[in-house]
Amino acid sequence: MEEWLIPVIKGLISELNELRELGITGSQFHLLSKIQKEKVTNVKNLAEELDVKSSAITVMLERLVQNDLVSRVQDEKDRRSVLVRLTDEGEEVLKKGKIHSKEVLLKYASLLDDDELRVIYRVLRKLAVYQTAEKK
Repeated sequence: MEEWLIPVIKGLISELNELRELGITGSQFHLLSKIQKEKVTNVKNLAEELDVKSSAITVMLERLVQNDLVSRVQDEKDRRSVLVRLTDEGEEVLKKGKIHSKEVLLKYASLLDDDELRVIYRVLRKLAVYQTAEKK
């Protein structure tokens, strides 16, 4: 692999994760996105979805609860389980984070011509298919 490729990818990811002005990290943004997708979910499901330990999700959720981005509620069907959902503030922060991500991607996409964008799209689709198959 070319030596320059890893730093370029890391730089892009770093810029996408630059969410300090919203008061969250890239990992927290990703977690908020997963919670929004599920509407209401629990720690176990989030841990499985993100392929991390439940304890790591619990720590991240605690910070999000403290910042009023996520709320916890008792599961009516299973009293041992706690459900999480986004608050209105969490929805707003997530919306702003998505706008930021889109702006970053559009900035870089504007540097490429249509043929280059088509190649990148095909490569990323192929990697996404591979990544999805790996998780199964």
